[in-house]
Amino acid sequence: MRRLRIYAGMLALLLLCLLPGMAMAEEAMSPLSIVKGHPLRPGDTIGIVAPATHSEDIALAPHLEALHAMGYKTCLAPSALHRYGYFAGTDSERADDINACFRDNRIDAILCLNGGYGSARILDRLDYAMIAAHPKLLIGFSDITALEAALYEKSHLVTLSGSLLITIPGSPYSSQQFRQAVTASAPLGAVTMPAGRSLQTVLPGKASGRLIGGNLSVIASLAGTPYELKGKGCILVLEDVGEESYRIDRMMNQLWQNGLLQQVEGIVYGDFTDCGHDPGDFTTDEVLTYYAKKAGKPAVRGLPFGHGTDKACLPIGAYSELDARPDGTAQFAIKEAHTIQKDASK
Repeated sequence: MRRLRIYAGMLALLLLCLLPGMAMAEEAMSPLSIVKGHPLRPGDTIGIVAPATHSEDIALAPHLEALHAMGYKTCLAPSALHRYGYFAGTDSERADDINACFRDNRIDAILCLNGGYGSARILDRLDYAMIAAHPKLLIGFSDITALEAALYEKSHLVTLSGSLLITIPGSPYSSQQFRQAVTASAPLGAVTMPAGRSLQTVLPGKASGRLIGGNLSVIASLAGTPYELKGKGCILVLEDVGEESYRIDRMMNQLWQNGLLQQVEGIVYGDFTDCGHDPGDFTTDEVLTYYAKKAGKPAVRGLPFGHGTDKACLPIGAYSELDARPDGTAQFAIKEAHTIQKDASK
């Protein structure tokens, strides 16, 4: 009996030693660990980086001037205009530019110049701890999905999936979405839709959680890597461009096989631009509907998000709510501020 009491005492002591560490681990992964940049103000500086494809000789002056007309200064990263094969500089150069922009307190936000391909190649070269300590808005879409996914998973940083430099100013809707998202200090609320468009229910139900996702091809390519998305407690948004319906099927099946579609609370489909099919094949809409129903999660389609003309600007990592109604109508809303006000004393 005495020996049992001794063992019980030792076990209690061990638990007392372990509990603080367990609590710290839970706190580190709690919503409180999410980090956010600051809303932009007139006179702030936007750093321009090129994590992926080179600028392809695109005239950048009109796009930079559009940012200047909004009241912002711009600063091109050293390798932003380089060309190394199909990349804008070597992997090291591109990663160094991103690390430097986060570290530099003179830069208030980071805008990606282009998409294409290459962001995933630099993920293992980023200083995630430093980035978490120097949070700021990073903005982009398409191939930049890899960067946004890694920054959310490793730094718990909220980013903006919206315009690239080469798509600014874009349509009136896209321009309004960009201006609102980079300056907002309050939750964005219900995502407004362009004239003539509406969200449509694929599978009815309500869901809430942190927003993750972006380009389907990129998300599928991250499966099985240290940067793959974890879907528990999240709403997944997806879009793509130029993929035949069978390839959409293959990538959605990959997200089913790796468990992401089972983990998420809900699914929001954006634009699947130029995603055709051969005669007699399933359409892309049919494929997307199949996987939403297979997952059994509330799902909607029709969000102006991705490679279409109108681009909503969505805060990846912010808390969101989805209401897919049985009558076919739906609403998707951002319920959490994706920025924090800058401390005036610093």
